[in-house]
Amino acid sequence: MKFLHTTCFLFLTILLLPMAQAISADVHWQEIKDLTAYNLEDVQGNLVQGIHFADGQGEGLVLLTESDTLEEIDEYENEVKSKELYAYGYRLVERNAHLMWRITDFTRLCDLDGFEAAFITEGLTFTDLDNNGLAEVWVPYVLSCRGDIGPMTMKIIMYEGVQKYAVRGETRARVFEDEYAGGEYILDDSFTSASPEFSIFARQLWDNHKNY
Repeated sequence: MKFLHTTCFLFLTILLLPMAQAISADVHWQEIKDLTAYNLEDVQGNLVQGIHFADGQGEGLVLLTESDTLEEIDEYENEVKSKELYAYGYRLVERNAHLMWRITDFTRLCDLDGFEAAFITEGLTFTDLDNNGLAEVWVPYVLSCRGDIGPMTMKIIMYEGVQKYAVRGETRARVFEDEYAGGEYILDDSFTSASPEFSIFARQLWDNHKNY
C-alpha cells in the first residue's frame, strides 16, 4: 500500500466555514502523515488525508484514500477510466485501530473527458453539534463522467459513531455566461429524527462547497 501526503491542513476548514462557531471546542484534531504508528489492516488506496482526533469518547482516526486511475480498453474498443474512493473511521485503543465505518464510492468505465472522483479535502470537518461528546465526521466528495461542462455528482457522508447520514445532489456549474445548472441536493431520511443542528450544518456545508 502506498501512502501520499496532502498539504491541506484541516484547521483551514474553520476559516472557510461561516458556521465555524458551531464546531465544538471539545473536538480536537491534527493532520497525520505517518501511519506506521497505528495498527491498521485492509486499508485500500493511496493516502489523501489522515486525521487523528479526540472527542468525549476518546481518540479516533479518519483516513481518506483513493485508488490509482485505471485506464483500459472496453469491449467496444473505447478508452475508459475508473477510480475508487475510500474513507475509514476508527476508534483508537492504545494505538490499536478498531474500524467503526467505511465509505466506498467510485467512477467506473468512463469514456468521456469529464472524468472525476475526488474528496473535497478542505471540507472534511469534525463537529459535536448535539454536544453529546461524540464527534460527527463530515466527508464531502465529487464523482463525474460527463461530456460537457455540466454539474458533477456531489455527496456529503456524515458519521456519528456508526450512524450514517447522507446528503446527495449535484455541484453548481456555469453552463453559459449568465446561466448555471445544478446545486440541488436531498438530505436522506436519517436527518429527520436527528438533532436539527445536523441538517442546518449539512445545508451550510453543501453551500460552501457546491461550486467545486
